[in-house]
Amino acid sequence: MTTGIVLSADIGGSHITTALVDMESRVILPGTRHRTHIDAHGSVDDIMEGWTAVMQQTMHMGDNVQQIGIAMPGPFDYEEGISLIKGLHKYEALYGLNVKEMLADRLQVSKAGIRFTNDASCFLQGELFAGAAKGERQALGLTLGTGFGSSIAEDGMALEGTFWKTPFRETMAEEYFSTRWFLRRYEALSGEKMTSVREMAGRAQQPGYARTVFEEFGSNLGQFLLEQQPLPSLIILGGNIAQSFALFGTPLQAQLPQARFMVSSQGEDGILLGAAGKFMIPGP
Repeated sequence: MTTGIVLSADIGGSHITTALVDMESRVILPGTRHRTHIDAHGSVDDIMEGWTAVMQQTMHMGDNVQQIGIAMPGPFDYEEGISLIKGLHKYEALYGLNVKEMLADRLQVSKAGIRFTNDASCFLQGELFAGAAKGERQALGLTLGTGFGSSIAEDGMALEGTFWKTPFRETMAEEYFSTRWFLRRYEALSGEKMTSVREMAGRAQQPGYARTVFEEFGSNLGQFLLEQQPLPSLIILGGNIAQSFALFGTPLQAQLPQARFMVSSQGEDGILLGAAGKFMIPGP
């Protein structure tokens, strides 16, 4: 356990965000947050240099920071620090490599001072601690973005989920509940390429192909969740796509009328706090 300052990092499919967390007060220290774009299709050196540069920038704002909590997308061997990400259109170059060892060497900290946690678990743990799910003991957390993350809270503790690889229709769930599905589906309907879900959300304010895609997404997600029953009645949504809940929430709620859907109130703060929280319990 620790009661000092922890460097927390949230690694996404296209970015990394870092900050220093005061473990006694459980808050992010003002002015310590940094965020930068990462080319998830780059080489090992490109990825590692991108990550370590922003981590060092934040570390230098503290006094001898030696503990690093990292929210990492899966599949990943979180205890050993080995990437198992393959066939998911991100960080392919790191497959089979010991990321923990590489970071420890580049940042000049001990391997024992680096702890990885599934990013969806970090997101839900942060919401249980201080966000939309504060005080709840049972909840499901879904992160909707570059990938599809999931976490189930049992007795107030967020555990890693595996919805991303659950079979759905002709493939696995992540192929339906991620940014790339939106872009592929919009192009299939309209014949036009779009660069981001945010751009599509802007167009979806008016009737048209973009709105249709969001409504299909909500319907698909509802159908998927029905197949996973029983689930907690509280479902917390995070990730960039969740910010457009108003565009897909109605068809989603229609299929799960007894569920309570809430959009993350913490955003990246919850993930950063959850990643640092790994040091609140003993372990490797």
